[in-house]
Amino acid sequence: MRRTAFILGSGLLSFVAFWNSVTWHLQRFWGASGYFWQAQWERLLTTFEGKEWILFFIGAIQVPCLFFWSFNGLLLVVDTTGKPNFISRYRIQVGKNEPAGETWPRNRMEVNKE
Repeated sequence: MRRTAFILGSGLLSFVAFWNSVTWHLQRFWGASGYFWQAQWERLLTTFEGKEWILFFIGAIQVPCLFFWSFNGLLLVVDTTGKPNFISRYRIQVGKNEPAGETWPRNRMEVNKE
């Protein structure tokens, strides 16, 4: 019983000491960086003062659209060209939606001749 109490008590004491240390470091870091981020936000608001619609347009529409097309543009290139191979080998539908090769008719006249 003493051994169990000693192990559980020292484990609990170690956990509490570790938790307090981590909390103290995080509060110290956030206090230093929190002022920085607050100052950046205030500078942004004073830049667009009276024109909040521009801030909305850039922050809520342009930035997400830019991120969407930057990541999905790569996937679009992979779907149309089949390259780079390190991405195309992880495709879900293997053999489906492969890029059109040289056998693809170039215009409608070639389709009608066949």
